[in-house]
Amino acid sequence: MARNNIFDELDDLHWEMERLFHSLVNPRHPFHLLADKRWRPLTDMYEADKEIVIKVELPGIEKKDISLTLEGRQLVIRGTRNNPLQKCGIVYHQMEINYGEFERILILPQAIESEHIKAELKEGFLYITIKMAKTTKRKD
Repeated sequence: MARNNIFDELDDLHWEMERLFHSLVNPRHPFHLLADKRWRPLTDMYEADKEIVIKVELPGIEKKDISLTLEGRQLVIRGTRNNPLQKCGIVYHQMEINYGEFERILILPQAIESEHIKAELKEGFLYITIKMAKTTKRKD
């Protein structure tokens, strides 16, 4: 699976090392480290019918809690997934679902037409459809 950039890989490695170190020092409660980091939702990007389609896995997140920013070929997806049980005084015995702020920075494979971007949140997935810019062919 191709990564967006080396910084994503280094960030993942850093947090995995932190998690492993903490689980060695305090194996009964490693979960609090997860709240200290922005999580990264799983994302697919593909081309279909002269469009770039981005599918982001975001269950439990409302449309109002998502923002998209486009600068050149860089698309930034940010938001927050709130934990409805956070204030209930519960004690987790296992916690694998990420809550809090998330962020994905995607480099689009080519120029796009920024006025032709659609986003739809449906059944736990955010679908972003972007029309690719028309390319002009050189005459030799």
